[in-house]
Amino acid sequence: MNFYISNFNSDAVKHLISINILVYTATFVFSQYKIENILSLYHPLDNRFEFYQIFTHMFVHSKRLFLHIVFNMLALFMFGGQMETLLGIKKFLITYFLSGILAALLQLLFNTSILYYFVHSLDFSQAKRTFDYLNQEQRINLYSSMYSPMMGASGAVSGILGAFARYFPEHKIFILPFPFPIAVRKALMIFIFGSFVSAIFNLAPGVAHFAHIGGILSGYFIGNFFLKKENRF
Repeated sequence: MNFYISNFNSDAVKHLISINILVYTATFVFSQYKIENILSLYHPLDNRFEFYQIFTHMFVHSKRLFLHIVFNMLALFMFGGQMETLLGIKKFLITYFLSGILAALLQLLFNTSILYYFVHSLDFSQAKRTFDYLNQEQRINLYSSMYSPMMGASGAVSGILGAFARYFPEHKIFILPFPFPIAVRKALMIFIFGSFVSAIFNLAPGVAHFAHIGGILSGYFIGNFFLKKENRF
């Protein structure tokens, strides 16, 4: 089966990619409006937080890292079309957006745990006073957990990958650093483990590792729900 032939005829995927590209372009064309600051998701305890950001952060990507949007849109194109064909537009969009929201919530939960670990409180003003007693690495870790906004479709796209793994667990894909294809479910398990280790030991600061983990797991269980429902009829 050609898993990518239907991608060119997938309405939801095409529209999602188009919107992401338009928003990314707008952040440069209308840079004076700081669109990325408005749409990105801040910690709920930050006074810049707005409820709508839980949804809008999925459409804005880093201006400093072009590969951020490239990899997300490429993954959405490669796996999204097949999942949209299988699930239909309604279920596909439910999987996409619900995974993105749950992924963001898991990352916020992790960030909050970092805040509480260092400060023993959820008071941002108290956290600011704690900075003076931390080393540089701890300061960076705490600061990013408090103030760095979340942006990007990674959580939502990870959800589509998770659902794909539920429907096609033995489909082979390439994942670095392995020079040979691996079953997609095994590949995602390796990715989840790597993301977990990176998050705990802060190996890649600035990356929302738990959003990736949360997206994959959400998509997998949402896909499992839809699959079981289909098998009943």
